[in-house]
Amino acid sequence: MNVNNINHTTINNQWNNAFVRPSRPNWWNRPGGDHWTSWGNGVRNSWYNGHYGNNYFTNNWWNSHYDNLGGWHYGYQFSRYPSSYWWSAPQWNSLSTWFTWNNAPQTVWAQPVYYDYGPGGNVTYNNNTVYVGGQPIASAESYAMSAAELATVAAPATEEEAAEAEWMPLGTFAVSSSEQDVDPGRVLQLAVSKTGIISGTLYNSSTDAAQSVLGQVDPQTQRVAFRVGENENVVVETGLGNLSQNEAAALVHFGATQQETWLLVRLDDPGDQASTASP
Repeated sequence: MNVNNINHTTINNQWNNAFVRPSRPNWWNRPGGDHWTSWGNGVRNSWYNGHYGNNYFTNNWWNSHYDNLGGWHYGYQFSRYPSSYWWSAPQWNSLSTWFTWNNAPQTVWAQPVYYDYGPGGNVTYNNNTVYVGGQPIASAESYAMSAAELATVAAPATEEEAAEAEWMPLGTFAVSSSEQDVDPGRVLQLAVSKTGIISGTLYNSSTDAAQSVLGQVDPQTQRVAFRVGENENVVVETGLGNLSQNEAAALVHFGATQQETWLLVRLDDPGDQASTASP
């Protein structure tokens, strides 16, 4: 997906209006009793029965699945923490004060924003227009392209800069592409830097392949977008507030014209791993 001539500022201005003058009061809250919980419970039950003893993202696992460091990567800090640390779920109070940026609007960061995709959610598509909180934001194509732009991260100036970055774990998730996909073979581990860069690893147990994940958080909206590996055409977006929950709804863009709603299902640390991860 090529990123050309996308007026990200215009889209964010429209988005900001949804916070300042909301059409739907408190649209940013996660709805109570939503169906994501039952979807997530089905995935977790299956995962614990079929994958729990596989010890993903542990010392031994990293020895045979390590994706070489390059650019921004949370793996630079593996030697500082036990591997169980990267399974941790962030607390919103710590997460919202973690970042060093100074241009984040207070109206947006006064609370976690949960982006809920699809019918009945707060991010919807209608007649080729994307609405957030009931406000029109952009055309469907421009919206997808803005996600691709957000997922495009400038490389660090030096390897030393990358190695010095600090990372907070966002946790480890099973990746489910539908409610029927209760035994997903993909597991995703994510972390976020103080400048809002998202780093992680996606493991596909069916192919025994691990790929690096890279993206970032938009300080203006709490929107998160990232790519997996070298694939330029697939972009995953969610919200930072979503990633603090047990179930994180995600919108997956396949190019500029196709999208699907997936679910990231938080997984518990499979054990008390005392040793540090040092790939």
